[in-house]
Order: sequence, then structure tokens, then C-alpha cells
Amino acid sequence: MLYQLQKLSEEEQTLVQRSPIWVTLLIACADHDIEEAEIDRAKEVIYIKSFAVKNDVKNLYKNLDSHVDQEIDDALKTLSAKGGERLEFLETHLAKLNDIFPKLDRTYAVQLYNSLTSLAVSVAQSDGGIFGIGRINNDEKKYIHLPMLQKP
Repeated sequence: MLYQLQKLSEEEQTLVQRSPIWVTLLIACADHDIEEAEIDRAKEVIYIKSFAVKNDVKNLYKNLDSHVDQEIDDALKTLSAKGGERLEFLETHLAKLNDIFPKLDRTYAVQLYNSLTSLAVSVAQSDGGIFGIGRINNDEKKYIHLPMLQKP
């Protein structure tokens, strides 16, 4: 268990630990079509954040990196086949972080929030566009700033 999450219930710890997966799937599902490039980019970013990040959130990514494929597979199994229902489910799960942020050390909560928003942008930029222009489509633009989350 990550020491930053010790004060949380088991359910809250799981939610925080899976939050990068939920963000990945939210952006990937935004246009109702999950692209392999988006999932691959998320895995790459999670791997990079597991050693390159210079704050405590690095440990979250380090733990997740060792089993990210399984986490994504498990998460995909819980999602509806209907795009709108998928997005609603993901938004609802991510919004639960708003109740968790105040329970975390403020610095860690801000680091986690910033990390999740940067992950969202990275996933959105991974697919589409012509010569790098228009890479983030309008559906993804709606979600890349994670509007369901309140900045801690």
C-alpha cells in the first residue's frame, strides 16, 4: 500500500490506484471508439511516470505499471457496450475523487490531480490529426481537463 493512501478506506485506495486507468478509458471512450493507439500511449505514459516523475505520485504509477494490462482488461470488462453509459460510468467513478482529495495530503492531492490531467492530454494527443494538427477531437476536448474533478 502507498503510504500516502493509508488514511483512506480500502475502496478509496482502490479508486485512487485505478484513477489513471479510468482517465485513460474516459479519453479513449470520448468519441465512442477506443483506439489501440490511445491505450498504448497511456501504458507508455504510466511507465514513464513510474520513474521520471519527481514527486510522490511516481509510486502510484510504479505500482500500476507492473500490472497495467490486467487493470485495463478488468476495467474494460466492467464497461457497458453503449458509449453514453460508458462515459457516465467513468465520469461517476472519477468524480468520487472529489471526496477523496481532502483526505489526502494537500500536496499529494494536487500532484495526483495534475498528473491525471496531463495523462488525459497525452492520451488524447495519441491518435488522429494530420501532421499533428487537430489531434484532439471535439469529443476529447470536452474531457481532457477532467471537468468532473475539482482541483484540490
